[in-house]
Amino acid sequence: MTHRAALLRSALCLTTAKPRPSPTLFCFPGLESAPWHDTSKFEWVKHLEANRETITNEYLALKAQRDALAKNSEEAANEASDYKVYDKEHQLHQGKWDWLSYVTQGRRQADFAVQCPKTVEILEDIPGFMAGLPFAYSFFSILKPESSIKAHSAPCNIRLRCHFPLIVPEGCGIRVGDETRQWEEGKALVLDGTKRKVYAVVLCWFLT
Repeated sequence: MTHRAALLRSALCLTTAKPRPSPTLFCFPGLESAPWHDTSKFEWVKHLEANRETITNEYLALKAQRDALAKNSEEAANEASDYKVYDKEHQLHQGKWDWLSYVTQGRRQADFAVQCPKTVEILEDIPGFMAGLPFAYSFFSILKPESSIKAHSAPCNIRLRCHFPLIVPEGCGIRVGDETRQWEEGKALVLDGTKRKVYAVVLCWFLT
C-alpha cells in the first residue's frame, strides 16, 4: 500500500466539535489515532518508572547547578532555562515555564549528557527514542506556580509524547482532546501530541 504524506495548514484541521488530530505541519496517514495510549503496551515505560529516583536526583543536581550559576552571572541567568521565546513564537503559557534539555530541535546537548549520564542512558535505551529531526525534543519541564500552558497541537503525528512526572503538586494535570488526566509522581503518560492539549517530554517514533 502506498501512503502519501501532506503538509497541512493548521486551520484546516481545527474543529470546535469532537476533538480530532490536528498536526500543524505534517500528517502521515494510516497511524493509530488516540488521545491516550496504554502504557502497558510499551515495555520501556516500566524501566522508566523503575528509575524515577535516579532521574529525579540528577534533575535536582542539574537544577541546583544552573541556579547557583545564575546567581553569579547575568549571562548564566539568561541560560538557566532552554525555553526561549523569539518574536512572539511559542508563547504557549502564562507565568514561567523552564526547560532543561537533552534533545533540542533534534540536537543532543553534550553538557546535559555529562551532567545527567544515567538519565541519558535510560532515554537512549527507549526503542524509537527520537532525535535528529527538527521537531525532536526531550527535556526536564518545570512549570512554576500559577502558570499554565495554552491548548496547542504538535507539528506532526509521527511521534508520541511521554510525560514522566517527577515532582508534582496536587491538582495538576493535562487535557488531551476532551479528556483530562491527573499527573502522578512516577507514573508515565503516553499521549498523541496532535490532539489539542494543555501541556506536554520524551518523544519517540510512532512505532506500529
